[in-house]
Amino acid sequence: MKVAIVTTHIPPAKGYGGVSVTASVLTKAWAERDHKMVLVASDESIAGRLQPENVHLGEQVDVKLYRCYGFRRWGFGLGAIPLLFKLCLQAPVVYIHGIATWPSTLAAIFCVVLRRPFMVAIHGGLMPEHVELIRREKPHKWLFYKWLTFPTLSRAIAIHCTSETEAEGVRNVLGKDARVLLVPNGIDSRDIKVAPYPDEEGMNICFLGHIQQEKGINAFIRAWLKVRRPADRLLIAGRSVNGDYFEEFQALVEQAQGAIRYNGYLERDEVLDLLATSHFLVLPSGLEEAGGMRENFGNVVAEAMAVGRPVLVAKGLAWDHLESAGAGFVFDRTEASVCEVLRKAQAVGDGLKWEQMSWSGRQYVEQQLNPVKLGEQVWQVLNSRNQTNQPQQLVKESL
Repeated sequence: MKVAIVTTHIPPAKGYGGVSVTASVLTKAWAERDHKMVLVASDESIAGRLQPENVHLGEQVDVKLYRCYGFRRWGFGLGAIPLLFKLCLQAPVVYIHGIATWPSTLAAIFCVVLRRPFMVAIHGGLMPEHVELIRREKPHKWLFYKWLTFPTLSRAIAIHCTSETEAEGVRNVLGKDARVLLVPNGIDSRDIKVAPYPDEEGMNICFLGHIQQEKGINAFIRAWLKVRRPADRLLIAGRSVNGDYFEEFQALVEQAQGAIRYNGYLERDEVLDLLATSHFLVLPSGLEEAGGMRENFGNVVAEAMAVGRPVLVAKGLAWDHLESAGAGFVFDRTEASVCEVLRKAQAVGDGLKWEQMSWSGRQYVEQQLNPVKLGEQVWQVLNSRNQTNQPQQLVKESL
């Protein structure tokens, strides 16, 4: 029997970021170990509907897509109901990517009703500040969480988390005895080449992600404008998902007078090229606390390190240890701390220290984020008949 995988979107779907990418990487890693799977997802993509033959995850993976319409971000489509019911009825175990979307909720409910074992990767959906934001400002969504999300999660054989902060969020809502599997996301760096030092004057910092408050980009820009040097540049790529916030972003871009280059949505090859022209990547998620911190892991950090780019990351994600590993700098979620770290980055220059940080990041990805090895840790728990309440430990070894 084949293990079932459920995700809202799946590459090459465009416009839906980290969850879909992680679903693809993990499934490919399992397929590389010759595990047999059936994957169900919506056919949604901002570039047009996907067909099963568009999705390349390995010969061991049977891909089934249902028609998505209406609430595209949440993967709504009535065709998901019979497809997921049959999947959960027949599969020996189900792995669900994400929470509170249409297919992830249906799959969890069907697993509970059919008494089918399942695991859920929550992908940032229960980060403590994000949950508090929902509780405070989104009463209808909070009721959805209380009536459907939390009861089904409590029946999972494990909740897959990628950071200590994310695991804390799970225990806050499910109790201290919640079954947590703590394993980071993997990244296949075999086809990613380390880029040489950018041949440009000044310091280029790259941001990759949606232009929205949870990502913290506007607050980062305000800090960057205070300390940037004349030749420094900020390179930004990502979709806008919030009109008011994007208008504020556009005003800051104009204020920078050409020092900020906004590229919109980019394809994967274009993203790697943008990283290659940058000196550092920044992940400022949670810098604007009103938006909540939801970026539990940040696949872009791993991708940047694979390209050989040091990173600047907000404290409280899965990367607090990277400074001690020599792969970047970590800042507190205050403007003063951001400015301090930016000055540190400026002082690195183009010499041996930057090269050491570049090398350390690449080595970290190869040694600690191997997707096949990490995927096997998840697979063993997913298919174990003797489940335990004891959490697995996230590897945080220094290089």
